[in-house]
Amino acid sequence: MNWWGKLIGTGIGMFGGPIGALAGAALGHLYDEDDPATQDERKARVLYLAYFFSCAAKVAKADGRISAEEIAVTESLMQRMGLDERTAEFAKNVFRKAKESRRSIDEDFKEVGKMIGYEPTVAQSFLGGLFEIVRSNGEKLNEMQVRFLLRGEERLKLTPGTLRSWIRGGYAPPQHDPSVDRLSLEEAYDALGLARDCTDADLKKTYRAKAADFHPDKLRSKNLPEEFVAFANDQLAKINQAHQVIREARGLN
Repeated sequence: MNWWGKLIGTGIGMFGGPIGALAGAALGHLYDEDDPATQDERKARVLYLAYFFSCAAKVAKADGRISAEEIAVTESLMQRMGLDERTAEFAKNVFRKAKESRRSIDEDFKEVGKMIGYEPTVAQSFLGGLFEIVRSNGEKLNEMQVRFLLRGEERLKLTPGTLRSWIRGGYAPPQHDPSVDRLSLEEAYDALGLARDCTDADLKKTYRAKAADFHPDKLRSKNLPEEFVAFANDQLAKINQAHQVIREARGLN
């Protein structure tokens, strides 16, 4: 059984509450009878998408309106997730309903955290997609939107400071090519979340800890879906480049 199927055993597997109702109603329309995925895998994937686009709508509307830029990023996320026409329409329907809902985004975060078993790579990918929506409006981020993301960081049990590190420049955009866009020394420290006067030992320890979360062998052992592996590869490339830039500046071999 792949990773999606394993989610059913984490305690959220069955459809309950308003998010589960949306996902359950759509499940039969999104998969053909000859689809090779098991029923559990289908349930988990549809439920994950329902949570993500519910949170996306609430984050986008947190500043009072949903901008054209936020809509464009949301649609690009659908494309990167590889959603077919029917599934994309389901995601849009969730987004439309969620932006008018009074249900707290905190409830969504709590439930999705349980559903994914607080798996850090998946949690960072989930929050990272929401972060892309928030930053689509420019460098000055909306305070309420940032507060929502910080709540997500807490509820998904990510390392404290993850979001702040992204805001300072530690988040790698999709399909980031470090050979084309080389980091400055300041950006390298921000990417690792380190102070400029940190010790060489702190640099080594922090780099190893961050790189371990996205190591290919670790991801393969978890049998994560491709969209999460692609996210992890983007982040690992930026972490590796940041480490190299700092080492070169310090004259370390």
